[in-house]
Amino acid sequence: MRRTCQRRGRAAAFRSALDRPVAELTVMDVYDIAAVLGQEFERVIDRFGCESLVGVVPKVVRVLELLEALVSSGPTGQEAEELRRELDRLRQERSDRYEQERKHQKELELVEDVWRGEVQDLLSQITQLQAENKGLLVSLSLKESPVTEEDLQKQEGMSEKERDEIRAKDHELTLKNEDVEALQMQQHRLIRINQDLRHRIGVMEAQGKALIQQRAELEAAAQARQQELGALQLEVVRLRKELRGWELERETEPEEKTDSLEQESDKPCFTLQELRDVLQEKNELKAQVFMLHEELAYYRSDDHNNASHSFCVFFANSKCPSCLHFIMSPFPFSSLDRIFTAIMPMVAAGLISDDPTLMPIRRLFFV
Repeated sequence: MRRTCQRRGRAAAFRSALDRPVAELTVMDVYDIAAVLGQEFERVIDRFGCESLVGVVPKVVRVLELLEALVSSGPTGQEAEELRRELDRLRQERSDRYEQERKHQKELELVEDVWRGEVQDLLSQITQLQAENKGLLVSLSLKESPVTEEDLQKQEGMSEKERDEIRAKDHELTLKNEDVEALQMQQHRLIRINQDLRHRIGVMEAQGKALIQQRAELEAAAQARQQELGALQLEVVRLRKELRGWELERETEPEEKTDSLEQESDKPCFTLQELRDVLQEKNELKAQVFMLHEELAYYRSDDHNNASHSFCVFFANSKCPSCLHFIMSPFPFSSLDRIFTAIMPMVAAGLISDDPTLMPIRRLFFV
């Protein structure tokens, strides 16, 4: 029923909009025309389907937009727009005024409640005073003798005593109010301190998380360094075995074959560029070994001391007199420098002949 009334109203507005002259059309008339056309389109779609209006609806929408633009650009459209703005402003003012009236009504209700409470208190006091007055009248009527000066002095003394008690109560109430204010100030100060402590706790938690993450990274790095150390130890063991094999081979070979091998080893079998590449690679490996040695000394000082001791024992067991001189002589160098200084005489003596880059050192020792 409501929809039927709305449709009838829109149809009447559509007829009135179509009956008006072009100069008197407004934007609201255009909206009414669009609403009625939309209802007609819905009817046609319900009857014949959407396919029948696929090409018509966009064109009608465009025509309505053009009509709205033409109407709004004319003087009537501008007046309608101004009237609409004025209407919105008046509605806003009405809502503001209603809100103010509502607030004023609430304030009046609060004032009325307070006034009613005060009136009720006054009425109760009046009732109490009336009862006291009746009691005093009864007591006065019972007394036949007139009031003496002694009774008046007693009454005055009691009044003064009651006044003193009232003053003491007022003073005590003032002190209590001061204590309450001091406690409130202390409460605010404690709240601020609590907020600062919460902020500091948050910062410390963030720092703790960062430290935990950094510790995990350091542990991972230490584990990686430990793996590298294990690989280096395995490489050292392999080199020891190879060196022992070379020593055994050197001991079993005859002296003539040793001389021929030394003569053959003196012959150049590499180009200059290859020797330079090998030297550069050797220097890089020395630098890497030095860095690993420093890190190893930092993380595992005990393992480093044991490894150095094993190298010294190994060189002490060798038959090279230069190696024994190196072990017995006090050097102020590091363990890595001692290792390389001990290897050089062994290479020059012919115990290690697979490194062609050390041939000039061997020649110096033989010369």
